Amino acid sequence: MQLVVGLGNPGDRYVWTRHNLGFRVVEALAARAGLRFGPVQAGCAAAAGAIGGREVVLVKPLLYMNRSGEALAAWARARDLALAPAVGPAPDPAAESAAAAPAPPAPSPPLAVCDDIALPLGSLRLRAGGSDGGHRGLESLGRALGGTAFPRLRLGADGSEAGVPPPDWADYVLAEFPAMERAASEELVQDACDAVLTWLELGVGAAAGRHNRRGGRA
Repeated sequence: MQLVVGLGNPGDRYVWTRHNLGFRVVEALAARAGLRFGPVQAGCAAAAGAIGGREVVLVKPLLYMNRSGEALAAWARARDLALAPAVGPAPDPAAESAAAAPAPPAPSPPLAVCDDIALPLGSLRLRAGGSDGGHRGLESLGRALGGTAFPRLRLGADGSEAGVPPPDWADYVLAEFPAMERAASEELVQDACDAVLTWLELGVGAAAGRHNRRGGRA
């Protein structure tokens, strides 16, 4: 089973804001696969089923962006799911007893999908890990997962020409896309869905090579 976690803020006030691109991607993936999100449980809404030939759970943490990790951790505990990124060195076979029972496979780290105002609108950037880059949702997930070794798909959300200065970040990400950017944001959401499907099938490297871009479609 693979988790895909879309990051955003709950409530009608935030639906069309730049900060809710992660929610929009997992909702679009659910629509493509004919899945529905169930009722909120332990701070998250989830939709589970087969996507791209794999068992996938789409998750929306609903305790606001900066508490996304708390919500995901509570949801996982309620289902007795291991939730940790694959970190640390591989075990040394020589140190294991031949008679010892094999260790259970490590859980796959979830894929986080989120906005990024450090990237121009229309950009896609899939990476296997890295810093949170000032994104409070990724920061919260990192705390919950115990590290930064989890894949993340960032969607460029900066529609300005000169870039958004840090003092204005909070207001900018919580503003709705203007009418002139709505079509580009929806195109980006659908392209991000394609990137997630490639990631599920082929992994980070292949999906990044195929879908990563700076700016909109050529």
